[in-house]
Amino acid sequence: MTTDTAIHVDVDNGITVVTFGSQLEHLDDHAVMLHQEELLATADTADPPRVLFDLTQVALFGSTFIEVIFRVWNRLNKQDGNQFAICGLSPYCLEVLQITHLDQLWPIHESRSEAISQMTSP
Repeated sequence: MTTDTAIHVDVDNGITVVTFGSQLEHLDDHAVMLHQEELLATADTADPPRVLFDLTQVALFGSTFIEVIFRVWNRLNKQDGNQFAICGLSPYCLEVLQITHLDQLWPIHESRSEAISQMTSP
């Protein structure tokens, strides 16, 4: 999905998908702070509590965004049947998660379709 909006939230096969638009290609601290409440609210309202972050259009992010991911993940973990995953990482973003070993904490998928398939399979 290609979108120019900052953040788009939709539901695909029971998975709440948060797509970061092209204007968030560089998820700097300011951009993260502008959208953190929306991201946290998504974790609280996803029904069922299964959330996928689609970062296909994001080239880089920093520690502030990682903190928000943790907060979203923690909110989801308080609910039964929760799932969280990330897809579409740029090589830089993937390397950041690998260096910090967060790729072992959160499922990482190449594409949205692969993630949806894995998250909906029994």
